[in-house]
Amino acid sequence: MKLLKYSIISVFLLAGCKKYLSEEPKKQASIQTVSQLEALVDNATAFSYETNYTAINSTDDTEISKLFYQNYRTQTAVTVDRLQYYVWDVNGLVSQVSDLLWNGEFKKIFTANLILANIDQATGDEATRQRVKADAHFIRAYSYWVLANHYCAPYTAANLNSLGLPIKKTVEYTESLKRATLKETYDFILSDIAEAQKVAVDDVESLKPWRVSKKAIAAFMSRFYLFTGELDNSLAQANSALGSLNTKLVDFKTLKAGNTASYTNPVAVLTYVELNDWAAVKFLYWPESYYTRYVYTSAQWFVPSAALVALYDTQNDLRYKSFVIPNGGRRFSVVTPATTRYTVFNDGRYIPAGFTIAEVLLNKAEVLARKGDVTGAMDAVNILRLKRMSTYVALTAANKDEAIKKVLEERRRELPFAMRWYDIRRFSVNDYPADDVTLTRDFFEVSATGVNINSPKTYTLDAKRLLVPINNVEMDASQGQIVQNQY
Repeated sequence: MKLLKYSIISVFLLAGCKKYLSEEPKKQASIQTVSQLEALVDNATAFSYETNYTAINSTDDTEISKLFYQNYRTQTAVTVDRLQYYVWDVNGLVSQVSDLLWNGEFKKIFTANLILANIDQATGDEATRQRVKADAHFIRAYSYWVLANHYCAPYTAANLNSLGLPIKKTVEYTESLKRATLKETYDFILSDIAEAQKVAVDDVESLKPWRVSKKAIAAFMSRFYLFTGELDNSLAQANSALGSLNTKLVDFKTLKAGNTASYTNPVAVLTYVELNDWAAVKFLYWPESYYTRYVYTSAQWFVPSAALVALYDTQNDLRYKSFVIPNGGRRFSVVTPATTRYTVFNDGRYIPAGFTIAEVLLNKAEVLARKGDVTGAMDAVNILRLKRMSTYVALTAANKDEAIKKVLEERRRELPFAMRWYDIRRFSVNDYPADDVTLTRDFFEVSATGVNINSPKTYTLDAKRLLVPINNVEMDASQGQIVQNQY
């Protein structure tokens, strides 16, 4: 019996990604059973969230006014490290103390490798062994997909030989950190998906929705193929996922009122729905999820742009009434200017980022629209809208271009912040110029050390900056193996 020689404690306490990429764990424990490895997977909070400042700050879903910053520059939502993401400051980002997304995803990859290195030798129930193996392969695949869609070029034939990611298949510190190609990275993701598919259970487990299933894999692959431009495959996977018996759309008309918050000087009352009060013990079981994953912000504040807010029907769209809080800045003592807040779960800390039935319907609708099936596209998107509007009004489109436009607007209303960065990247390399997005900021000069409020500046995102730079800490720790993106 081979003993597991890597400590669970070390997996969760190592502080920097360099320790997951290049250091052999120092604390050791002997773990012999499948159930002990399963406990790693069932530590749901370890795998269910990502601290993703790019998603939160780097798209047109976010807008920070100069007046807001001038009056409230000590707010957590507008610290210098977040503003460097907001204005796409490469020099500032590479010099930050750490990159929480890179660290967090490689921590998950390390844990998956730890499981896979020991699962075949561990004693225990065979069905449980196979299921834990499926989870580990999927955890690794999904984390690599997230990383690839931040630190690598968008997927397109022209970019397949560009820099991908360090492929970590083991927990050995001697394993190379050299970046594979983008094609090799995506091939590795697909190989892990194939392994997970072999042994995953069929449908989402209601009691443990963070465990992978064939329906969750189908939901992910509907996204994966949409992003690689393989529309027929995306549609087939979406239809497979929609056959789940254990996920369902929540009718937002059934959401109950949550706690209110009252303020004086001046008087203000903020109203929320019950989801704002939900902690992990409830939101991890969100009925729409095939697989639980959330974007987390310690600031408890997603700051929606005027352009995002303008997409909502403020009278009938229950997403607006539930999640968009006019003057929501009062939660953090922000009075002037009145500033809107977007919040879903746990007082603004978490928004869904994993694949949900809503996303799968939107994937399907977009594929059909791009293939010219206008009626089918509208049918798919209206299944979602039926559960989101107080007075239902079906979307209609006269032609393919209008259908694409309306589906993409619905996608943005349904999946703000979490998906917008990914979408902007793929729009930039597809063959449909009408969906291209130009990002600009009217703000102040932001440097590696601070913000100069005496120096207004307009920023425009260069296409090359659709790759997040790799932090210098990781570059140094790799001893020259990791090559930086070029800007």
